Amino acid sequence: MKSTEKWGAFVLSAAVLLSAPGYADAAGTLTGSELPQPSWTSAAVYDTSSASAHDIRFIKSRSLVYAHTVQSIKKNSSKTSYDWYLESVTAFDAATGVKKWSRTFHEKSGPYTIASSLLYAENGTVYFTGTFSDKTQKIYAIRADGKEAWNRSIPFGSQVYMLGDESLFIASPQGPDKRGIVKTTAVHCDATGKTLASKTLTGSVLTAEGERIVVDTSRLVKMSNKDWDRSPSPSVEVYAPDLKRIYTYKFPASVNLLGDGGGQPILVQDDGTVIFRGSITGTVNKLFAFSPEGRLLWGRVIPADSVILSTGNGYVTYSNRKLASFELDGKKAERTLTDEPGQIVVLERSDDGELQVDMAETLYILDPDTLDITRAVSNLPLRSDYAFAYAGNVLYAAESGSLVKYALD
Repeated sequence: MKSTEKWGAFVLSAAVLLSAPGYADAAGTLTGSELPQPSWTSAAVYDTSSASAHDIRFIKSRSLVYAHTVQSIKKNSSKTSYDWYLESVTAFDAATGVKKWSRTFHEKSGPYTIASSLLYAENGTVYFTGTFSDKTQKIYAIRADGKEAWNRSIPFGSQVYMLGDESLFIASPQGPDKRGIVKTTAVHCDATGKTLASKTLTGSVLTAEGERIVVDTSRLVKMSNKDWDRSPSPSVEVYAPDLKRIYTYKFPASVNLLGDGGGQPILVQDDGTVIFRGSITGTVNKLFAFSPEGRLLWGRVIPADSVILSTGNGYVTYSNRKLASFELDGKKAERTLTDEPGQIVVLERSDDGELQVDMAETLYILDPDTLDITRAVSNLPLRSDYAFAYAGNVLYAAESGSLVKYALD
């Protein structure tokens, strides 16, 4: 994941603990091992009475750990239209916990932040997109040394995506017009902020990832409350990063892409294959895979409550206490999940590409292909902020206003 938005995160009403020999206690109950003593604890980063850590990221190439912290500021005058946020990114040396730099995205004389998104590049660059109270948006590119490389104003309401080569794609929707047609200004820029391609697209961008940009070209549908909503069975166009259209596909009326379940609704694979999830006449869910050139490869029925997550060269599903991994040709592995219902489970990718299954009491790390468990630890000490990053048998977590490193070996 290169964004603070956790695609693939989900909440279930069932508590599931993985069947894993070696992680059972004397009574046979499956548990995670206790966290070791911290290797280091950083100096205080934020005041827990008014702020929290929203995201922790480990960047191996720079041996840095980033903490994105947010302080809530209450509306205190008639000149302030909203409650707002004071947002900061702080970089720490991963080996020592020493703070390297910190950047707060607010100027005393400027507008305040009402929303944000962050993207992280493998070279350590952080792209902070701020949405401000004066209805402006701006991208800030902050290098691994903490210096600002560039910034760029973008239209209000834009979405910013990171593509496979870590260039940026900016989608700025316009409309809809009275017929429900949306136009989107699309801009592809490189890591220096230079525009590589731009084009006005008909439709709304559904996702941009890897080497594919997926656009819903259908007219929006007027709802009973007079708001606009997506067509449930859209026509889609798929573009390359140079904004040249690769193919178009119209889904049948029986396929509802607004669907059920959880996780990513569109899975873009490393080779350019795109997998869409849809529900069929409200009964079953189905995945539709399209080749990089746009040929329909297959449709696979999955249970309606399935949660899906891309692994880059395949995907993982969870349903009815079963975790299964697939490649494009078919199923690779399956693991049955057991234990009592009533806890929370989160499924996502770790910072080193492993599969994380995060439950109410245990964090499991698994091989995304074989589903072999490589690590199982108690996550109860992480509950104060619940922002952490795992990579290479090391856990970096926000705790009580500081950053803590746990070496799990």
